[in-house]
Amino acid sequence: MCLNSSGLPRSYCITGTETKPEDENYKALRDFNSRKDKAYSTIHLNVSKAYRCVIDDIEDPVAAWKRLEEHFRPNSRARVIGLTDDFFSCRINPQEEIGIYAARIRSIVDQLKDAGKPISEWYQAFQLIRFLPPEFNGIVQYIYRWDNKEFKFDKILQELIAEESRLKQSIKDQNETCAFQSIERNTSKTPRSKSKPSSYKKNTQPTRKNTKVITLVFLVFSMKSPNTFIAESNLSQDYERDA
Repeated sequence: MCLNSSGLPRSYCITGTETKPEDENYKALRDFNSRKDKAYSTIHLNVSKAYRCVIDDIEDPVAAWKRLEEHFRPNSRARVIGLTDDFFSCRINPQEEIGIYAARIRSIVDQLKDAGKPISEWYQAFQLIRFLPPEFNGIVQYIYRWDNKEFKFDKILQELIAEESRLKQSIKDQNETCAFQSIERNTSKTPRSKSKPSSYKKNTQPTRKNTKVITLVFLVFSMKSPNTFIAESNLSQDYERDA
């Protein structure tokens, strides 16, 4: 019997097989009593105050542990049936990792073993792959073809954890590829800006309309005689002087 099964430190293990040393062996007797007191203190401090009265009249850690076990974990038929039902109805939760799911199965198996009704290795392995998500169908069909010697809980767990890692990496790669393709698609749809002609060329190159106006003015002036042009120039100068 080990206190670690109830969440207590692993170093305090009670088997009930250790015998008390002789009184002449002072050092061994002192170490034995020290371990004994430490084990009982650990049990007493980890029990709720409301239930410490169950072991108040006991000083031996082995006897105290057995009384607590009988009080809180009776090996009744109803409890065994309940644990058996929990085992065969244990399902993996959505987004739950394989390791956590396997730990829940192990916990039920250990409780049934302590109750004197152990579950065989074959049923443990079967329950581990029984309710897996559809993405594990390939590896499950592969495991079904194993020999009986390989169809073990621990070996199946290793294969499932490896498959879980592969599936996660595959999903990650697909997401990165989709994101890259989306960026490329958006970049190709962006319109390119057209280069505009410089203002210098626009101003220096005469348009067709301006060419017509210049030609018309030239023709008007060319039709007039020199005397008319001189007279108009004088009139323009007189007008400016009067103004």
